[in-house]
Amino acid sequence: MSRTINRNDAFTGLEAAIVLIAFVVVAAVFAYVVLGAGFFTTQKSQEVVHSGVQQATTNMNVVGEVYGDASGTSMAGTPTIHTIIFSLALAAGGSPIDMNKTVFVYSNSSMLRTLDFSSGALVNGTNCNTNPPAAYQWGVCSRTNDDYDAVLDPDEKFTIWANVTDLTSATGIPVRDTFQIEIKPPLGASLGITRTTTAAIDKMNLLN
Repeated sequence: MSRTINRNDAFTGLEAAIVLIAFVVVAAVFAYVVLGAGFFTTQKSQEVVHSGVQQATTNMNVVGEVYGDASGTSMAGTPTIHTIIFSLALAAGGSPIDMNKTVFVYSNSSMLRTLDFSSGALVNGTNCNTNPPAAYQWGVCSRTNDDYDAVLDPDEKFTIWANVTDLTSATGIPVRDTFQIEIKPPLGASLGITRTTTAAIDKMNLLN
């Protein structure tokens, strides 16, 4: 009578290779899933950091000096500054800024007011000498290296006129008065311009 003997001799090298390959495939799939999740998390972190940097840093700078124009007032009485004049350019690496969507806020010790955008001042071929912004308005009055639109691009410079004349009293900023113009672009941190008027006001004044 024959006997059946259970032995493991039939477990060949080919079968061992198949089992090993199965383990390798499972490990590879698991590693791919883990790495994919890690790359996704890293990408999201980079996006958050990039967005945070954009919101925390200003995209523009004041180029040159800030002037106060009192030429529209009588020099015989007590003159006041009616218009603040300065130039803006993008900071290094800054993103283009749509000036139509930029907000200007004027403030001093007694008031806080948002200035309206004077679209009439931003017309090709015109300047604020012939078409100045009205009271509590601001406008882009001249542009350097521009492409004839309202977007401040790299290498461009926009000269801003901000009319801060009080509508009630028809007066501007008096002597020795500290004021601030806060510029709020649609992207990036605000840019603040703080100056104090001089002890004596001329038709055109350099403000420090």
